[in-house]
Amino acid sequence: MTRVLAVIAMLVTTSALAESPYPIPTADGRQRIQRTGTCPTGYVGSGNFCEALHKDTPAAMPKIKGAACPSGYFASGDSCKAFR
Repeated sequence: MTRVLAVIAMLVTTSALAESPYPIPTADGRQRIQRTGTCPTGYVGSGNFCEALHKDTPAAMPKIKGAACPSGYFASGDSCKAFR
């Protein structure tokens, strides 16, 4: 029984870590975010991620459905993107 619980806990934490709402830096300094639909302007889809085209592309984050973007961000695609 404890083995089953351990496997379930491991699967839950592994899938939660795989879909982080936080940006992940790439090796060349660009930003990568989890893809939740269409990518914001300045980003290109690459598998399950949206990658910034340039190092100075404004930050973006996945948009929460039914919620407004935070202050300083605007909706772009299915994401919220910083003004600067």
